[in-house]
Order: sequence, then C-alpha cells, then structure tokens
Amino acid sequence: MLRKTILLGALLGAAPALAQLAPGVRMPPDIGAAYGRLGKAMMARDAAGVRTVWAEDFVVNSPNNTVIGREDVIDVMERDFLDYRDYHKHITFVGEKPEVTIVMGYDTMIPVRGPGAGKQVMRPFTDIWAKRSAGWQLIARQATIAAAE
Repeated sequence: MLRKTILLGALLGAAPALAQLAPGVRMPPDIGAAYGRLGKAMMARDAAGVRTVWAEDFVVNSPNNTVIGREDVIDVMERDFLDYRDYHKHITFVGEKPEVTIVMGYDTMIPVRGPGAGKQVMRPFTDIWAKRSAGWQLIARQATIAAAE
C-alpha cells in the first residue's frame, strides 16, 4: 500500500497544477496542452482521459525505485491514493527534437498522507514525450524524492 502511494505521488507530477517555467524555458504548446489534459484526468481519476496522454507502453521509475507500466499506475489512481496540498510544478528544461521532447524540473507538494505527510516534499523529475499517431504522448517518467522538510 505504501509503495503504491509513493508511486502515485510520482505520477501526479506529470500533471501541471500551477506549473512555473524557469526564465528562458519555452513549453511547446502541444505538450503544454497534453499536460493540462493529463492533470484534469488525474484529478478526476478519469482512466480513459489518462490513457489518451500516457502511451500504451508508458513506464515510470518511481521514487521507490520500482518500474511499472501504465495500467498498474491507473489502478493505483482509481483506488484514490492521491491527496496533496500546495502542489507546484517547476519546469527548468525543455529539450525539443522532431520526435521526442524531454521535460525536466521538480515538483513541490505537501502529501496529506503517506511518505512525508505534512511536510513539503521536493521531487525532481524527467518526463519523456514521443510524437505518436495520436499526438504527443508521455512514454516515460522518472521521479525521485530529493528532500522532505
């Protein structure tokens, strides 16, 4: 149970609640829109909406060093293991290629339950987006809890 709570926290970082871009960083409009759709779908626990943004072969390396796929994450999301206060996404790098875009930064949030409950957590992340026939889809994510204050 604890493992899955950590994992879902890692994935919520893919949703842009109050995203802030570092000076000089430009978010491609299609990927910014996809982050927006993902955020709405995750907050509503809308599995169908999440599936439109996460590629079928999506994988995440979560803060507890477990690599899992899209359907495992959606299962955790649907069971309501998500509760944060004061969530912010800080984007520090966007690297664009014709078929792949890499977004890096860090999330800050206060988990209401689970690891770091009641403390501000900082979690660096790397998201990898690929241009597919359905548009830009998130294919991989790495997130690590760096600090809890």
